[in-house]
Amino acid sequence: MTRQILQERYEIQRQLGKNPGRKTLLVKDLETEELVVVKLLNFDIEFDWQDLKLFEREAQILEELSHPAIPSYLDSFKVDLPDTKGFGLVQTYIPAKSLEEHLQQGRTFSETEVKQIATALLEVLTYLHSRQPAVIHRDIKPSNILLGDRSGNNVGDVYLVDFGAVKTTAVQQGGTMTVVGTYGYMAQEQFGGRAVPASDLYSLGATLIYLVTGNHPADLLGDDMVIKFEESVNLSSSDFVNWLKWMTQTTLKKRPSSAEVALQELENPTVVESKLFVAKPQDSKVQLTKKKDELEIIIPSPGFSSQLGIICLPMLLMLSGLIYITVITLGAILILIVPIAFWIVVLSVWQQILFTIFGLTRIYINKNKIEITYELFGSKLTKPDSSARNDICKLEIVERSTHNNTVSKYEISASLIIWAGTHNHELVAFLFDKGIAKLSMYPKFFTSLEIEWLAQELGDFLELPISRDSVSIKRGW
Repeated sequence: MTRQILQERYEIQRQLGKNPGRKTLLVKDLETEELVVVKLLNFDIEFDWQDLKLFEREAQILEELSHPAIPSYLDSFKVDLPDTKGFGLVQTYIPAKSLEEHLQQGRTFSETEVKQIATALLEVLTYLHSRQPAVIHRDIKPSNILLGDRSGNNVGDVYLVDFGAVKTTAVQQGGTMTVVGTYGYMAQEQFGGRAVPASDLYSLGATLIYLVTGNHPADLLGDDMVIKFEESVNLSSSDFVNWLKWMTQTTLKKRPSSAEVALQELENPTVVESKLFVAKPQDSKVQLTKKKDELEIIIPSPGFSSQLGIICLPMLLMLSGLIYITVITLGAILILIVPIAFWIVVLSVWQQILFTIFGLTRIYINKNKIEITYELFGSKLTKPDSSARNDICKLEIVERSTHNNTVSKYEISASLIIWAGTHNHELVAFLFDKGIAKLSMYPKFFTSLEIEWLAQELGDFLELPISRDSVSIKRGW
């Protein structure tokens, strides 16, 4: 096909690439005397109607886009030649090598250069994702990223090309499911035919990991489908390592919420590490069971401790003394005359002591409700505190709370609050308050890691973000 002319205008110079049913050609526009790119979709034995839909969508979206790092749409036409029939898409030619070519030729990239590439591509993605509807590339990888020549301390101009898999959120919401992308660079949700802006962020993160490791991300996937790259790199910045891990989280909602947020975090690292996966602490006795529509958390009481013994022993001696004095002075039968309120207080105190040693707290959530119960020897101590699942609106971690009352002062190093509309609940060891659903971390009840772990699991299950409050001081009961 050398020197063949298409549409009496585009003189073929050479082939740039080939995929089943497609060819990418470098051609000379005889009207402008400039080099341009023509993508040909051939109606041959490899043709698929889905390819035609993607081809038409690429042409339509490119025509609407205008960004210096994206090829510009120039023309489209039908091809009707003896040996070729199909469609052609003409776009501007960018004289630059792909990242894939640079890597194959042995080029390596410094951490600074990789960050420059990341910044440039995040700016492109911010432009694409901020459009209405959002434009999702769906196939970001080294071969679809072009890099111009170095200029001083700059790695070179960066371009995002090949919009053959592009999709908008509007098309996705109303269209059929299509799995598009490249294994190793595809986010998990894309395997189910779903793609969102954060899917592009995963692909970008995987691409950058390829640059810093020299290994294809598919070769670094663990059994849990997480890209294990830390041992393959020697990056000076732990912030950048954490940022890459954040970008390639397998769970969609654990990734940056937008390209803009990812760029801000890259330029000004803050608390990316707290956004990463938090595993259950090895010594935790909290049990968590999660199914598709159900989640159950069982929190055992801390058991007997020296602190509890210090409290119980004086109470036991005092109670024994009161009973002895009552029996001696009034007789065993008259002990029943002692005010009922006194015995209620005594039994309540002992119930809480037994609960601290042998009890458990159960949090159960299904698609209809959240229910919190306190159990002792298999029996529920109180009526379950429950709310409708749809009322749950917020998760909040409160750190370093100081509570004072007229009798005592205690501190909670962290707590996890579940807000459930107007009817909220509070789970604070022995204390009840119908106001807030709170998992409080008294000494030996929880650790900070357990709070972070439970918050993460609840956030994933409820699909809610986690907010934070640093200090909460309450005085009086």
